[in-house]
Amino acid sequence: MSPAATVTRKRRSPLAPAYSAEHCFEVTARLHAKISNRVFDQAELASVLGISPGASTTDRLVSSLRQFGLVDKGDHGLTLTERASVLVAAKSSNDPSAFRVAALETVDSSPVFKELRESFGAKLPPSDALVSRLEKSGFTTRSAKQTASALRDSLRFAGVVDDDDNIIGDLDNLPEPVAVTSSEDSEITPIDQVDFSAIVASEGQVEVNLSHPRIDVPLEGGRVATVLYPPRLSRADVEKVYAVLDALIQS
Repeated sequence: MSPAATVTRKRRSPLAPAYSAEHCFEVTARLHAKISNRVFDQAELASVLGISPGASTTDRLVSSLRQFGLVDKGDHGLTLTERASVLVAAKSSNDPSAFRVAALETVDSSPVFKELRESFGAKLPPSDALVSRLEKSGFTTRSAKQTASALRDSLRFAGVVDDDDNIIGDLDNLPEPVAVTSSEDSEITPIDQVDFSAIVASEGQVEVNLSHPRIDVPLEGGRVATVLYPPRLSRADVEKVYAVLDALIQS
C-alpha cells in the first residue's frame, strides 16, 4: 500500500462515562416518570429531555447511562434497569443511607470509575493529576478532561469525598449525599426571598448557608438550566449572580 493510500485512524479513548452519575440520575428520574418500564428508543429519550436525538452528545449520554447500569439495550430498544428503579425509589424514600448505597453502586458500575476510586488513597487527586493519569491510560486529552470531571462529580454525588476532597474511609458513616432537586418543580429563588438569616462570621467574612445549593430551572422546549450555588456564599456573591442573570435577560 502506498503512503498516499494509508488511512490514519482516529484515536479512540477507553470506554468511560462522559456524564456524571448525578446527571445520569436526573435523566433517569425523568425517564422513569415519563416512560417507566416501557421499551423506548433514543429518539423518544431525546424527546423527553428536549435534546437532539442524533447529536453526538446524546450518543454519549446514552452510553453513560448504560455504563452506570441505568439503561439496558436489547433487540427491541432501550429499557430502564432494576438499578434505575432502586435509585429512584431510594431518592423518593428520603432515606439518605439507602440512596447513598445505591448511588455508590451506580458509580462503581463503571469499571474505570471503580478502579480509579479504589486506587485513591486518603485524598481525591487534583483535576490535573486525574487528567494526566487518564491520558497515560490511553484517553485523549479531551476525553480525559471530560472523564475526570464526570468522575469527580460522581464521587461527590455518592458522598464518598468531603468538601476538601478527602476520601471517606468509613463507608458506614458517610456525610449526607448531595441533594438533588426535581427539574419538574424547581425554580430560581428570587433574590428578595433568599434567606440570609443564617449568617455566620468566619475570619472577617460573612458567609451564608443556602438550603438548596442546586436548582434546575425548566425552560421552553424541554430545556433545563442548572444553577449551582457554591458553598459559603456572601450576600454580595448572590447579588453578583443575579446581576449576571439580569444582564443576560437584557442582552
